Amino acid sequence: MDAQQLLHELRSLANRWALRARDYAREAKEAKDEKQASYSRGFADGYYKAATELAAMLQGDASRATGTVRAANTGASGGTTAGSGQNATASPINYVSVSLGEIVNILEFAGASPRDVNVRPDKTVYAVFSRWAPHSESERVAMIAGADPRIVILSFGKVKDSSDPYVEFAFKEG
Repeated sequence: MDAQQLLHELRSLANRWALRARDYAREAKEAKDEKQASYSRGFADGYYKAATELAAMLQGDASRATGTVRAANTGASGGTTAGSGQNATASPINYVSVSLGEIVNILEFAGASPRDVNVRPDKTVYAVFSRWAPHSESERVAMIAGADPRIVILSFGKVKDSSDPYVEFAFKEG
């Protein structure tokens, strides 16, 4: 098997995982009891994370991987964090400044209704959502990432104090 065939097979695998994530997310929404819904959401999140990380690795775009986080303290737990293979001495990425109103409009249009949105001085956005929202973590991240081609997901997880889900993202140039 040559390198091109291997890349093709790995991309195909990432696509199959993404489709399985979608199927499990659909099953979670249609589940009759909370136990089955939770089980299906867990599989959906796992497949989604694996698919996006593999796709990002294949594209060479580590900033889109769900396992990538800036070296800032988010005050959250349970989210994804940077692996030890990341280069800590890399130059910082500069993001585009976007107004709070535009960010809220983008999120609302995408169907991800934030409870709180903070734009930080480094131009990153920290959005907190209600834990009672009808979306799984993977669905919310996919909605936000698909809302604008400039969006780069930096991290996601649950806030320590409230266990509410959060997504940290930024707008890249272009």
